[in-house]
Amino acid sequence: MTAEPARQLPQLAVPCPACAAPAGQLCTSHSGTRVRRNNVHQQRTAAWKQAASASGSGGPCAEDGAA
Repeated sequence: MTAEPARQLPQLAVPCPACAAPAGQLCTSHSGTRVRRNNVHQQRTAAWKQAASASGSGGPCAEDGAA
């Protein structure tokens, strides 16, 4: 098991509107001092779903990793 399971989530393909983490980087805590190792912000998941539906590249998987 990896120490940062969130690194495997497809939502990392888009930037996070909640914490401004760039695409490919983990989300951070509200204070910006700690990374979220197990999941991503709900807003990032929503942005990823929107991007996936706009591109027509299939859809989000059942395990979305949002918290």
